[in-house]
Amino acid sequence: MKKTVLKTTLHEVSKNQFFKNIGKKVLAVAIAIVLWFVANIEHDIEKSISINVNYLNLPSELIIVNKPPERLNIRVRGPRTQLASFSPRNIAFTLDLSNASPGVSKFEVQTDQIKTPRGVQVTGITPAEIKVDVDQIIKKEVDVKPVIRGPADTGYELVGAPVALPSRVEIKGPRNIVSQINAIPTDSISITGVKSKFTIQVPLKSPHSLVVIVNYEIVRVTVDIREQTVEKQFDDIEIQFVNFNDRDFEPLGPLKAELEFEGPYSIIRDLNSDDIKVFVDGSNLRNSKRLARLEVNVTYPYRESIILKKKVPATIEVRLN
Repeated sequence: MKKTVLKTTLHEVSKNQFFKNIGKKVLAVAIAIVLWFVANIEHDIEKSISINVNYLNLPSELIIVNKPPERLNIRVRGPRTQLASFSPRNIAFTLDLSNASPGVSKFEVQTDQIKTPRGVQVTGITPAEIKVDVDQIIKKEVDVKPVIRGPADTGYELVGAPVALPSRVEIKGPRNIVSQINAIPTDSISITGVKSKFTIQVPLKSPHSLVVIVNYEIVRVTVDIREQTVEKQFDDIEIQFVNFNDRDFEPLGPLKAELEFEGPYSIIRDLNSDDIKVFVDGSNLRNSKRLARLEVNVTYPYRESIILKKKVPATIEVRLN
């Protein structure tokens, strides 16, 4: 009976000791947790970010001709909580070009040139050097060069050079580039399927992204397309003898003719020997003559468009028996 009472008493004592000053104990645990949390959260960390590069105050008569970096990659170090809310949009690197002159200039980027919030430090920059190539802006008048894309359809041809209006334009840009340009091309003009003279408006095409065409963006170009004049030759066309009225005669020359015609392609290409008649007419022969020289005649279609350029023989001698 005594042992049971003693055990109960010890349990109650232990329980009372645990709950004694319980508020202080909970507070101590809470403080320990907060200190651990702050120690870990506020620990400095590093992170990489990308920031803009601003090029300012370049004199109006100068132009940048290379492609310097538009952004820098930097490493920053600071408290975790501060870097978590840190935005690269709030900072930038500014390069003052007010004293720039033609040529290549090199600018070293120092960590202290980049302004950051208090407690944040820049520890690295890539690239650490910026090269800026600057040239003087000049103006120059050059020819307009129409660009023709073809070829023309079979039987048609480009007559002379296309004519642009205006024929010359002014361009503006870096001296080293503009000084080498003698003409500004147009967009390509197709002549495929075109069978007559035409005029078209076409944009001009700058040969370089830094070269500006002053005042004109579009020009009028006149292109002259005509049907080709071609030749076609026929050999061994039989010569016929007509209107001899059963007279006994003997031709003293070739009995076949060589002919050459010239005319528009669309007509000449379809001309064939069946369309052509070559003959000697004996209706004007005199009975008193034993020997006569008669003209070789040729009939053919499209006489208003086709020219007979060659006829061999032109005449034939005929002997009457």
